[in-house]
Amino acid sequence: TFSATRNVTGKGEQLLLKMLRKKQGVCRHKAVIFQILCHYWGIPARQVENVSHIFAEISPDGGLTWRQYQLGGGGEASSDVTEPDWGNYRQPDCSLLKPPVTRGGARSGQFTSSLVVGPDLKEEIAADLQKLEHQLSKSQSASTEVMYQLQNNYSAFNRSPEELFDFDYDLPLRWWTLLSPQVFHQFGENIKDWEGIIEKSASNMADHRSNSLCYFIHFCLGSLCSLEQEKEIDLHYLNWLCDLYHCAPQFLKYTLLLMLQTLSGRFDSCQLKNRMKLMLMSYPLSPEKIEIGTEGQNIKDIELSKHYVNLVKTISMSRSLLDRLSQHRIHQQHHHQPVDNSIIIPEKLMSGEPAFLKVSKSTSYKPIIFDCTSLEEKEVKDRVFIKLESGIKSEIMATFGRKGLEETIEQIFFYWLAAHHMDETIPPIWLKSQYQYYAETAQPFRSFFLTIHELDVIPEGQLKLPPERLKDYFNQPSAVVLQNDDLLLLLDEFLSLIATS
Repeated sequence: TFSATRNVTGKGEQLLLKMLRKKQGVCRHKAVIFQILCHYWGIPARQVENVSHIFAEISPDGGLTWRQYQLGGGGEASSDVTEPDWGNYRQPDCSLLKPPVTRGGARSGQFTSSLVVGPDLKEEIAADLQKLEHQLSKSQSASTEVMYQLQNNYSAFNRSPEELFDFDYDLPLRWWTLLSPQVFHQFGENIKDWEGIIEKSASNMADHRSNSLCYFIHFCLGSLCSLEQEKEIDLHYLNWLCDLYHCAPQFLKYTLLLMLQTLSGRFDSCQLKNRMKLMLMSYPLSPEKIEIGTEGQNIKDIELSKHYVNLVKTISMSRSLLDRLSQHRIHQQHHHQPVDNSIIIPEKLMSGEPAFLKVSKSTSYKPIIFDCTSLEEKEVKDRVFIKLESGIKSEIMATFGRKGLEETIEQIFFYWLAAHHMDETIPPIWLKSQYQYYAETAQPFRSFFLTIHELDVIPEGQLKLPPERLKDYFNQPSAVVLQNDDLLLLLDEFLSLIATS
């Protein structure tokens, strides 16, 4: 006998036992049938097995405790047990252990639903996440029923062996909904339960998608930011995002930092700013090195590049940038005889040491790191187009031919930037694509790689790492780091230099 809420009564337990105790002896099939019947009526049930015996357990209180039953050969006794020592017990081949639900789930009077595995379980999770997203997007509270069902199914999924699934072992993609402020505020007291699910989901995505970062920020971040606009953000939520950062894979670290950069401006919290500063300085850079130089280029492209280099020599350099790059050095040397404009040091003369001091100055230049990770192609082309209306110098116009004028000017601009790099010991560094790639070259042959194309731009913006982090990663403490704002100012300066007016 079962109640409407599927709670097990004493009579219901006895009914199942009488159905299965018609024969004596321990039988694995009885345990299986017993478990199937329990799951049919929505009762949490599982099998536990050691080296000598197999028995079934059910939970009359929603997973808080488990009651052991001897289905045959063990008399009529039953006993309440705590979780077994899993070092001595194992999961039988024909049965999955039923995970307990949380105390919150037990209070709700809901038992864990029948256990399914494989694609069906993934589909159940995906359906619940879709319901959750729909509720939150309608400014509704997440239903307790959906949240408990999600938690139970996630627990079953995480305990299931990978070989049961015929698809990539990654969790449904709408898991990002659990990062929303709505879930945080509604289930704050049980937020630790959801943190484990978020970490597992993110790790699976990182393991099974070759470019998790691009996928997440293009297909998930926008929807997540829409949910954030529906709910007032507070410091507790932002500090929780900081907590998640430490256990997240790299693609999620990037996303969390981007969210925090966008949202933290609403608050004047020294603690939050300090946490973010530490996170930005510890962001695990590991960009892949790419070639944008002469490799793979045909003769015509190389000849055109040489033409760009010679053309740039006719254009004035940026005085403001050269001032940032230059560093003056003072050299002092003592001589026995006067040299040029040297001065005499009487103390040294009296001691018999070289007493004529010659002072000379020289200028050296710092290396450059071009951080193009936020430089949008559309922004560059729009500025070039506006300047075209006022006219371009004839020598620039003469270069126009095989390529469009806007593209030509854009490419000459990058050659002009590279010409400022005067440290001959090392080439300049070019960073692109969410800090995923970098190149080292003094001549940017394939400069179209250095801007973000329209399809890659996200409205939520791009992460901006501190220049100190970039210098530290590339071990160039004296380098000048040029980021998006610097590059756009230099673009305006370059366009004014090549204009006719």
